[in-house]
Amino acid sequence: MKKYFYSDGKEKHGPFSSEELRTENINKETLIWFEGLEDWVPAKDIKEIEEILQLIPPPIPTNAIENNSENKEARKIIEESAIDIENPKNANQRKRGMFSNLFSFDGRIRRTEYGISLIIYVLLFSIINVILESSPDAAIIVLAYIPGLWFLWAQGAKRCHDIGNSGWYQIIPFYVFWMLFNDGESGIINKYGRNPKN
Repeated sequence: MKKYFYSDGKEKHGPFSSEELRTENINKETLIWFEGLEDWVPAKDIKEIEEILQLIPPPIPTNAIENNSENKEARKIIEESAIDIENPKNANQRKRGMFSNLFSFDGRIRRTEYGISLIIYVLLFSIINVILESSPDAAIIVLAYIPGLWFLWAQGAKRCHDIGNSGWYQIIPFYVFWMLFNDGESGIINKYGRNPKN
């Protein structure tokens, strides 16, 4: 009975029978030696080991491991969608309209909602400026700038998420035009949440 040795690049392992070799972590590039060979040979060049190599699955891609947290979020959303299909009352409750989370930085919004948000922001602050110019005693109204800016930044962050970017992108000069005219990422979800079109 033939006895096989293999090398993992650092040290040699063996001897193994062909049945024992099946349980070892070898691939096509693993160097193998057995009595009768002059030198170490890659496993793919040895006919007896070909059957063993066909049983070994390819290595797991590293990007699949890195995206594991994104996959968990995607699975959660897909599971919620499956629940929605089973219970239509739930689906109606989960479906959100425009401006459902005005001050939240989480999630995604469409171009239309962002465009309307900009119009609201400009109108609101135009009214505040007119009031301040006409009556200097109304200085307390300046406090309306705080929730107004919060609203604009939250809507901008959600629009950046729809494009597939961090909310911090909105501080890039002229990026507002990209947010207004660029279409969101396609598909059901991205790492920031559900597609608002679905």
